[in-house]
Amino acid sequence: ARLRQDERSRIEKAAIAMFDGLGCAGIARVDFFVVDGDVILNEVNTMPGMTPASQLPRMLAAGGLDYFQVVDMMIRLATPMLRESGASRLGAA
Repeated sequence: ARLRQDERSRIEKAAIAMFDGLGCAGIARVDFFVVDGDVILNEVNTMPGMTPASQLPRMLAAGGLDYFQVVDMMIRLATPMLRESGASRLGAA
């Protein structure tokens, strides 16, 4: 969607506040509506689709990140978290 700079700024701040406030880690998609200039939260998706055709990779591509950069970033962010949790393999709690 085409957004004015002030709308984009409010959405970015609100998305970061929601992500942090909910204690999210890694990656999430925070969806909003803009109605008559008001920014309205729609949903927080903590398990967004990650196929090349999914919304999250397409949105990140619009921001200059390609699919493989995103996957690489996710692996780099997850590796220290797995080590800190004591997980010996992916999926271990």
